[in-house]
Amino acid sequence: MVIKPPPHPAYDLTTIIKLALSEDVGGQGDVTCMATIPDDMEVEAHFFAKEDGIIAGIALAETIFNEVDPSLKVEWSQKDGDYVHKGLKFGKVHGRAHNIVRAERVVLNFMQCMGGITIQTKAMANAAHPALIFETTKTAPVLRLVDKWVV
Repeated sequence: MVIKPPPHPAYDLTTIIKLALSEDVGGQGDVTCMATIPDDMEVEAHFFAKEDGIIAGIALAETIFNEVDPSLKVEWSQKDGDYVHKGLKFGKVHGRAHNIVRAERVVLNFMQCMGGITIQTKAMANAAHPALIFETTKTAPVLRLVDKWVV
């Protein structure tokens, strides 16, 4: 199951993704990748958990990969909300190396941030039980929807 973002009348997720990609590599791509990897090389890259945690941001990751290159093929063995242990491979992406590298840092930055919020929210929800936590108003500017998405 992929968890879609909550509806928001004034929030354009595509603009945020384009801004994040532009901030990371601009319109040029990764200079090291461009200097060392043939432009047409296809690869398969894997997602591994760097530490124990909770998966968050799969739909956003897919949207980012699609924004960079709609032909990239992304597969997940876990879903949002699943607990993972350090070293677990939980997904992969296949396609042109240049486009994977262009998207991967932005994908990983969002997923790591969202996963961190998820872990903290779960800890607070457990501590507050039987009370329920529905959302937060403590959000980062411009990233309000992303922050609320994982709560």
